[in-house]
Amino acid sequence: MPSRRNRSVVTGVAAVVAAGLVVGGLFLTAQQGADDPVLSGPTTAPTAVATSDGTVVIDRTGPDLPGGSVLASCDRDSRATVARYDTAALGDVVLQCGNSSQGYEHIRVRHTADWEDVLAGHGDRDWDDAMLTAVQTALTSPRDGFPIDAGDGKVCYAAAVRFDDGTAPSPDGFVKVIVSATTDRVITAYPTNDDDC
Repeated sequence: MPSRRNRSVVTGVAAVVAAGLVVGGLFLTAQQGADDPVLSGPTTAPTAVATSDGTVVIDRTGPDLPGGSVLASCDRDSRATVARYDTAALGDVVLQCGNSSQGYEHIRVRHTADWEDVLAGHGDRDWDDAMLTAVQTALTSPRDGFPIDAGDGKVCYAAAVRFDDGTAPSPDGFVKVIVSATTDRVITAYPTNDDDC
């Protein structure tokens, strides 16, 4: 198993990790730090519950994530951090405010309706509550065999999604999270009816 890397390590390590995933069928386990993710201060915590098989469990009620103060920083800086994740494969991965091509803003513009469809009839959570919960679980407690190389310097995570009452969203019962292996940033996260990348 490769050792976790810091951002100061040459980005070529990402290519080695991706190649190992494809060629060697490398098994990865997740490590979650006590401070992951930092959403809107020390009192707000995500409501993700990882199961032993990497399934995302979304609480149907809970705090508003990521919180107004976090999103307010996005008005000033597209590189501001929305959430930070400690992953076994890539080390520290960040969901930034982003833009139309990556990050929270990309997900908000392109996938809000998709996440709202997932939540329809399953409590009163906002779309980004479900999205952040799904991203956290997929990245920090991935299913066996994930992440996998998605090509073009990207790594893909996929996970099944359930609610805390045991029900599953319909028709989208899975989530995909795409991360740049060269910048360690979340590019996108969206619900899907496909359980693979």
